[in-house]
Amino acid sequence: MTETLPNDGLLKAARILTTIFQVLLGALFIGLIVLAPVVLLSQSHIADEMLPDAVISVGTVAVFLALVILLIAATVGLAFVFLRALKQMINSVGDGDPFIAENADRLRRMAWIVVIIECIKIPAGAIATFIAKQVKEDLYTLDIEFSLTGIFVALVLFILARVFRHGAAMRADLEGTV
Repeated sequence: MTETLPNDGLLKAARILTTIFQVLLGALFIGLIVLAPVVLLSQSHIADEMLPDAVISVGTVAVFLALVILLIAATVGLAFVFLRALKQMINSVGDGDPFIAENADRLRRMAWIVVIIECIKIPAGAIATFIAKQVKEDLYTLDIEFSLTGIFVALVLFILARVFRHGAAMRADLEGTV
């Protein structure tokens, strides 16, 4: 049986990938935060490009569009925090000490992030659908759907958090007896 080194290639790849995705998510977050007020200030362009036959005001559509952008920005920000917690867990595995209470807390926090992201998708999807009905046919599409996979991921993370909490408690008990 071969023993794996704590800092093996998989952990290094995971660290690199989480860092790359955090940088990309950070840039996307900033871009979305900048885009929301730009949409509000560009109402005449929205009217010309998207809403020739709309029955509601351009201002209303701009506000709803900015709101969807902000909801997507919130989701991106939460994904960034999720990856930060994942990276901290990867580092603890690399240090050879994964069964600690902090990792149980991280897993629970990651599970709640997944639940919150799934909840954000509901109003974002409803508003996006409303906007889509106001624009030229087949001009823009945005698919935001509630995901059962996301809920299952959250359940797995909640369960793993309990496993890690139990493992950390067992380890503390064992260290107390030695």
